[in-house]
Amino acid sequence: VDVTNLQRQVLFGTSDVGRPKLLAARDRLAEVNPHVALETHEVRLSSENALAILKGYDVIVDGTDNFPTRYLVNDACVLLGKPNVYGSIFRFEGQASVFWAGHGPCYRCLYPEPPPPGLVPSCAEGGVLGILPGIVGTIQATEAIKLILGSGTSLLGRLLLFDALAMSFRELKLRRDPSCPLCGD
Repeated sequence: VDVTNLQRQVLFGTSDVGRPKLLAARDRLAEVNPHVALETHEVRLSSENALAILKGYDVIVDGTDNFPTRYLVNDACVLLGKPNVYGSIFRFEGQASVFWAGHGPCYRCLYPEPPPPGLVPSCAEGGVLGILPGIVGTIQATEAIKLILGSGTSLLGRLLLFDALAMSFRELKLRRDPSCPLCGD
């Protein structure tokens, strides 16, 4: 945990600075609800372990902050047939969707290739409005609960865009790309 995380990552406090994020998050979640069963994976997600780690879960919620891991999560979800509840943030904007190959598009249907390294600045370089992760994270949590319960209308096939400066939401329809390199025909 770095001091720069504190303004946008509500699981951490000043006493967590310097601690591994995984352990600080685990301890905070156990403090909020000691009755919840937490299973942690103290490894970096990689192409060697992604399928093994994700296979035991019904819904995958992707809050990653870099393109290689985002594509890795998507690809593992497609191969495992799991829904991927996606969220991303940058500066004053956020996005959320549900990608689920076999039921709708996957992340590669929307973004077939990652941008070249260095083209898109990181959150640390470009900045992010501190409340944005909470807004997008709450949307993702809602989507995950709806999928688990089988209730409501999910964001499957829709990309929700949030602009904090305009305080507006807009929605784009997404379709499965038949030429998608991962889930296409």
